[in-house]
Amino acid sequence: MRFVFLIPDYDNSKTYHWISYAVQRSRMQFAKDWWLRQMRVNQVYGGILNIMRHCAVARSCGVDAVLATKRGHDTYGAYNLYPNLPFIRWADRQPDDVCIVPDCATELINQVEGRAIAYLQSPIFVFDNFDYRDSQVALWTDSPYMKSICQKTYLEKEIQIVPNIVDDQLFPFIPQSKREPGLVFAFPRKGPEFIAKTQEIYKAKGGNHWHFELIDGISIHELAKQFRRPQVFLASAEIEGCALPPQESMAAGVVVVGKTASGANFCMEHRETAMTAENPEEAAQCLIDLENAALRDKLSYNAHQHVSCYFPENDPSKFWHQIIHRYAMTAPEKIHALREDK
Repeated sequence: MRFVFLIPDYDNSKTYHWISYAVQRSRMQFAKDWWLRQMRVNQVYGGILNIMRHCAVARSCGVDAVLATKRGHDTYGAYNLYPNLPFIRWADRQPDDVCIVPDCATELINQVEGRAIAYLQSPIFVFDNFDYRDSQVALWTDSPYMKSICQKTYLEKEIQIVPNIVDDQLFPFIPQSKREPGLVFAFPRKGPEFIAKTQEIYKAKGGNHWHFELIDGISIHELAKQFRRPQVFLASAEIEGCALPPQESMAAGVVVVGKTASGANFCMEHRETAMTAENPEEAAQCLIDLENAALRDKLSYNAHQHVSCYFPENDPSKFWHQIIHRYAMTAPEKIHALREDK
């Protein structure tokens, strides 16, 4: 039995950018659908990293697990968290493989001869484009918020919430006192207006303790290195998928302030593990409150403890031992053997 984790190819070429720009401007839906089927990305999204981590944890639990792309080799280079993970071509999967398919490519589940899992991590990629009612197809998601969205599309189908995986080796805990005083990180590709307005209101309120750095376009390894610096991370996304940035911040000891993304940032509990703020006015006030070092220390330690369940050796390993056992017991050859015994 082998677990095959499908991910897109990474492509940051000029050709990719040109085609992507043309398709986005096109009014032809078939062109957009065709481009989606090419399974290429020019950014390494959190959902892709989560799939890579699941593959690594599955292998650590003693099962054969591989990553699959259309090209069949590692196109991520420095952006790959786990360069030792094996790759295969999606076309080279076998009938007895268990195929984990990301939400952006669920239509490919209809190509799978055996068992498949749709891993639904983003609310913008919940599509009724595969036979989800098939008994050999399972549905996974990552939060109660995502489960409620999936239930509206995949009627009367069980949807399992699986743990995100937060890499505590990549994002080790560093106390607030050993971080750069007054430094706030934010991701400008996620809610730039929210970030700018928060800064504006914070200054208008007389705040001068916090200064912002906008982080974008760097590898996960460089991001992890940079995350040793800030005391605060501003969560600014209106829509989140697996919501790894806030959880990785919490693991590292960075205090998270900002949006809960309708509940996708489910680890954020106001004044316990984070400072929640659904608008810039609230976020600015939270930043003023966070000038208090004692409050930051409390939140950083609480948050680290809260997300520690998602470290690979904890819930993720327990989850994968259960999954391996479940699929081993329902493998076609196992079922055939049991029938012969009877």
